Amino acid sequence: MKFLGELKLGMNQIMPKSVPYVTFKIIELSLTHGMSPVSPLGFAYYGSYLAKQGEINKGYHYVKLALSLLDKVGSRENAGGVIFVCTQVKSYVEPLQAAL
Repeated sequence: MKFLGELKLGMNQIMPKSVPYVTFKIIELSLTHGMSPVSPLGFAYYGSYLAKQGEINKGYHYVKLALSLLDKVGSRENAGGVIFVCTQVKSYVEPLQAAL
């Protein structure tokens, strides 16, 4: 699972059209085998993907899920990436002061 999280970062540069497949795989593995420290990152990426497709409210719900999972999983390894992606989506829904 950690490999998929790292793979997603590089794929933005090399093969951007394949990024959703990696994101969906992270979510699928999380739902099938349980949450891991990379799971919040997958849900944050999915929320960002939905927001980019015009589904801002649906993306916002996945971003909030990612932030709550970040606290429940307990790992801070990917916290910076999750907060970064989530803040981008939250800034479209919440006032900027609340999103930060």
